[in-house]
Amino acid sequence: MSLHIREVTTENWEDIAYLSVNDDQKKFIESNAFSLAQSNFEPEWKSVGLYDEEELIGYAMHGRDKTTNDVWLDRFMIDHNHQGKGYASRFLKHLLIEMQKKYDCEMIYLSIYPDNTKAQRLYEKFGFVLNGKIDNLGEFPCFIMELDLKRSPLK
Repeated sequence: MSLHIREVTTENWEDIAYLSVNDDQKKFIESNAFSLAQSNFEPEWKSVGLYDEEELIGYAMHGRDKTTNDVWLDRFMIDHNHQGKGYASRFLKHLLIEMQKKYDCEMIYLSIYPDNTKAQRLYEKFGFVLNGKIDNLGEFPCFIMELDLKRSPLK
């Protein structure tokens, strides 16, 4: 397996837009089409495809919030056809290392829906903790998790 991250381009954006999570997970994440549009019109957000060799496995969007300067993993998903194969953990580590290098940051934030306990457990394995704050910017309020890279260095 050769996992790697590719920028979204004119060659792969449609394939990324058509990726989808399981039906019971759709309430936890915006559609990839919406996220691709957001990263196109809000340049502080970067959309990337997650690949194993040449096979598209998932999608992520990250960036630095222009009002707070905080670094966020704003979207992260594995296509329903590839879930349950360990990709989420392997790609999350890869993404976090790339984000730390790209943004030269000490903290990374993300938000999760309160009842998305499976995702919360995944993020906690990487050192994310709930910080007690609520993200009210989306359709529903979400919990904010943070990763302090000084306490939990990525290797």
